[in-house]
Amino acid sequence: MRFIIVTLITTLVLLYCTSLAFSDDFEEDFSNAKVGRKPGEGDWVVYDEPPKDLGDKGPSAWDIAKGLDGKALTQSSNIWGDATDAVAIGSFVIYDKAEWVDFSLEVDVVANDNDGMGIVWRWKDRLNHYRFITMFDSGNSPNGRKGPYRLLERRLGDGDADGNGESDGAELPFYETLADNKEAYTQGVPQTWKLEAIGDTFKFYVDGKLTLKAQDSTYKKGKIGFLVYAQSGVFFDNLRITDLWAVHPQNKLAITWASIKSVNGFIRFHQPSQRQNFREEGREMNSKISEDR
Repeated sequence: MRFIIVTLITTLVLLYCTSLAFSDDFEEDFSNAKVGRKPGEGDWVVYDEPPKDLGDKGPSAWDIAKGLDGKALTQSSNIWGDATDAVAIGSFVIYDKAEWVDFSLEVDVVANDNDGMGIVWRWKDRLNHYRFITMFDSGNSPNGRKGPYRLLERRLGDGDADGNGESDGAELPFYETLADNKEAYTQGVPQTWKLEAIGDTFKFYVDGKLTLKAQDSTYKKGKIGFLVYAQSGVFFDNLRITDLWAVHPQNKLAITWASIKSVNGFIRFHQPSQRQNFREEGREMNSKISEDR
């Protein structure tokens, strides 16, 4: 029994420490950033929506150029969708080097165009993520929601609720709106955005003012990035991410216990590799205890 207790504690501690290294604080002024069209080509990777879903098929034109304060991340193409112009979609650029669970993200942004732009987080892929999007143009989207607005939304994922053989996140309406208002931005006027994602709660601030709050538990972790819809003059700069995962260690233990269960006093593993790792870590701990004696 003592062996089981010691090895279980050891496993939890090791998994806890591993999760601490899962992500970290991050700052990006884009002075040395690189943008690529596929993973491995840059720190930031571009993902355009498929041509069948686009009205202006682009491609997108993400780049590093002179912006708010030295170099900035910018997008200058008019890429937009969907093809029916009912839901604002277009292109993403994703930071490919790290993932976050709970975090605070701040970024300075200015737009010379009046269309859609925003942030994505807990990005798994194009069909699985959350987004903030804001639109100023009162004429877009002509067959759907028109600006001005700010939205917090969830991409609908890989499921097939209507049974038509296509993923819910790959067809209209693409997203579920979690929170919204009728505010936006002013062309040419810089704003500082702040997103807090802690557990299933998301808060969005503009220039220090809370403007949106929503809850959803679909996606637990993932990458961050930015998005555009017909926005051919946007600049993102001075990105700052504060890792809040370490501030909430109970969340780590909850995820750890989700993969290791106890039934009638016995430990049950979901994967054979977990059992093997558990045994190896237990042997190492017992060896250290023997040496200390």
